[in-house]
Amino acid sequence: TRRRSVFLQHRQKDLKYTMGDRRDDPGKFFVGNLSWDTDNDSLWNYFSQYGQLSDAVVIMDRETGRSRGFGFVTFRDPKCVDEVLHQQQHEIDGRQISAKPCNSR
Repeated sequence: TRRRSVFLQHRQKDLKYTMGDRRDDPGKFFVGNLSWDTDNDSLWNYFSQYGQLSDAVVIMDRETGRSRGFGFVTFRDPKCVDEVLHQQQHEIDGRQISAKPCNSR
C-alpha cells in the first residue's frame, strides 16, 4: 500500500543516516546486548556521562517495531570512545551491555 511504501522510504533514509553515512565516524561505537526496554533516551542518558554525544540510537525491527537488541552511540569527541571501551562493564536498564568499536563495511 501507499502508506507502507512512504513509511519504508522514510525508514530507509533513517537507516542510511544512522548506519551508512556516519559509519566511519571515529566517535561512533557499537552497543550490544541491550534490554528490550532500552530506548534512545536510555542510551543517551547513560553514555552522556562520558562526554557530549551527537547521536544515540537503538536499532528497531521494521516488522515488529521492537528493539533488535543493539544500537550505536556517537560522541562529538572521539577520545571519549576510548574511555567507554576501556571500562570493562556497563549496565543499562538492569542488563550488562557490550560496547565495541564500529567496523567499516
